[in-house]
Amino acid sequence: MSSSDTEYAPRFSIPEFIERGRDNKITAPVYRNGALVSPVSGTVSVYKADQTVVVNAAAVTIVASVATFTIPAVSIGSLVLEDGWLVEWTLTMPDGVAHVFRRDGALVRRRLYPVIADIDLLRRHRDLGQLREAGVTSYQDYLDEAFCMIENRLIGGGKRPYLVMSPAAFREAHVCLSLHLIWNDYATSAGDTSRYQQLADSYGQAYENAWQQLTFHYDVTDENVVNVDRRNSGSPTLWLNSTGVQYPLGYRGIRS
Repeated sequence: MSSSDTEYAPRFSIPEFIERGRDNKITAPVYRNGALVSPVSGTVSVYKADQTVVVNAAAVTIVASVATFTIPAVSIGSLVLEDGWLVEWTLTMPDGVAHVFRRDGALVRRRLYPVIADIDLLRRHRDLGQLREAGVTSYQDYLDEAFCMIENRLIGGGKRPYLVMSPAAFREAHVCLSLHLIWNDYATSAGDTSRYQQLADSYGQAYENAWQQLTFHYDVTDENVVNVDRRNSGSPTLWLNSTGVQYPLGYRGIRS
């Protein structure tokens, strides 16, 4: 991209986790000046870790201003589960330039899904149901943002979200982080620096406490097995000696 090109922002919040065994719809929402910008046209290519092409410059469909493509299950059903995939969108934008937006990814057995909804937040604070702005019926945006932060924190700590076998282990951390975001937003938008900010600070600390105490089953060899004798923590472990097996970042062992 030259310095004179428009700097569009593709909204890729986490890597593209492609689930083997089903069709996968992938999208590339692109923003500029706070608004969604519709591409004029475009293609998408998908590469395995060894750069073998899985999808070769396939034409995208523009749906509600978003470039969209569905990876058919048949094209990935026999492939080995692995990290290091690359999704490359080549989108011609309204500035007349074909911009290339890249997103890292992986072929996975199953994604990690959240386990909480609005009802879990209302169990902590019933008044949240009355505090929503007119026309807003859910706190889903906060829930989604909190879960995105949790997944990225896992990745940053060397854990792959799709290898987590006990999603319910993240319930407390997800609830507390969602409430932290909600009350922090209310503290600034409503100008209330007392109750709302105290709640935001309290739940921010509760989230950190929950993360420090977090343990979960982790399928380190990617065999779709819950190993009850092996649990991982949200916080990294400091090894003081050479005992025990240690796996490098991204190691996924034997897989089929």
